[in-house]
Amino acid sequence: MTEMRRHTGLKILLLLWLAIMVGSFLAFQWTAETGDGFTRGLNRVMAFVGWQFAGLIIALICLFLRAKVDWGRPLRWIALVPALVAGTQVLAFVAMYLAASAGML
Repeated sequence: MTEMRRHTGLKILLLLWLAIMVGSFLAFQWTAETGDGFTRGLNRVMAFVGWQFAGLIIALICLFLRAKVDWGRPLRWIALVPALVAGTQVLAFVAMYLAASAGML
């Protein structure tokens, strides 16, 4: 595979990741709340998390394809952004879980 085709593939994946991120927020916003009591609105959260999980998969692929890009190119730095966003989200979920299990929330 030529360098230009790899770069084009990475750019397409970055655009796909961006579309998935926007889609996750739109899915959360547009999904109607269902259920009663504690579970009311949980379907909205699950739609958001499902789209975010898809974004995590694309972010990991971008992270691995980033290694093929030459040092110092802007595309190499841009390809790191999805992994940083996904990592921050995973850390936030873990911190929230630990805080809730410790009784701090």
